[in-house]
Formats: sequence, C-alpha cells, structure tokens
Amino acid sequence: MAVDTGGKLVEEGAEWFTTLIENVKKEISSPTELIAFAIHGFMLDLDFIVREQNLEKSEIPSSWKTSAGIVFKYNYKNTDVQAQITIFNLGKFIQIHGFIPSASESFTVCLKQGDEFVNDNFELVNVKRLATIFKSQVGEKMQHKSRLVAGLERGLLQLPDDVIHLLFTFMDYKSVIRLSLTSSRLYELGMDKSIWRRLCKINKGIHIQLESLQDPYTVF
Repeated sequence: MAVDTGGKLVEEGAEWFTTLIENVKKEISSPTELIAFAIHGFMLDLDFIVREQNLEKSEIPSSWKTSAGIVFKYNYKNTDVQAQITIFNLGKFIQIHGFIPSASESFTVCLKQGDEFVNDNFELVNVKRLATIFKSQVGEKMQHKSRLVAGLERGLLQLPDDVIHLLFTFMDYKSVIRLSLTSSRLYELGMDKSIWRRLCKINKGIHIQLESLQDPYTVF
C-alpha cells in the first residue's frame, strides 16, 4: 500500500483521500455512501489495510456495496488479524458497525444527523468531528483489539479498560493527566467523569464543570 508522502491524516486533508473521494463520487449517490468512504479513510489512517493485495489508498475497494450495507474488509497492518466495517441506514440514522472476528468483538456508533457531515453540494464537511466520533467509539478500539490479538500491544495498554480505570482511581490529578497524555486510549479513559468527581472531592481547589463536559486537561 502506498504511503501518503505528506504524512497527513484524512481530517487534515491527506492528498490520497482527496483523490479517493474524487474517484468514488462517480460510483456513489447518497450521503451515507460518502460518509462510508470517510470512515474507510479513517480505518486506513489507523493502519488497517484493505485485504485486496496491492491496492493503493486512493483506489476504491471492490465489492464494497452489498445487500447487508456498505462493507469494507481489512487486515491490521501486515498481520493475519482481520477486521470488518459495515455501514447501513437505520431509519434516519447511520449505523457504523466494526467487527474483529478473531476476538468475536464488535464496536458500534450511530450518527444521528448524517447531513451534519455532507452539505448540499455533496461534499464532506465537519470531517474532524466525524473522525473524532468514529475513532473514539469504533476505530481506535478496533485498532487496540487488533494489536492485542496480534501480540503487538505492550505494557499498560495490554490491560482491559476496567483495570486501567481502577488504576486511575488511585492516582492524584497530576498523575492522571501525565499518564492520559501518553496515548489516545489512555486519554479517553482518563476523561471518565467518575475519576474527576473523585479528584474534585479530595482536592478542594479543583473546580471543573463536569456536567458541561469541561475538559480537565485544559484547566491545569
């Protein structure tokens, strides 16, 4: 697979993704299909590789449109770990379903407003927000599970989420921040409101508006 020479992510304007969208617009006819190829791009950013050999990032996978919805099939990097993304309409919603067969584990996110990401000119918009939603709820979790199955994960990241969460509860707020900033997965776990409720309770000088989702990492 070709590597984007600019090193940019999809949401940063990667040239290969722009080319992919230009190519695929000849084959698609709905906002859901356009969003699906954005999701496909995010998966490539996360080191998943289309199972078809020698396919460039900017090339369209074959047989992506099926009776079950839009389906993309991958391997994680150059391992045997397989992954699948299925995208379909569910009434007014767009359902995005990720599956790791070797782990028998699924990850799902539902987009309530597909038109938030496709404008009247049939162009992708708010791509950074779409990337954040998908990667945090599905993509990065699939990446982590694939790395575990492939034996690539090391150290603390080998532990289940509930164990890492428990470790956070024994830390002071400075330690929570330092550890959370070492990886996107630890950042997501470290943002859990229950952790910060405890920290606010035991540190009277900490005031965070948890209910309004104020980011504690921007406070300190």
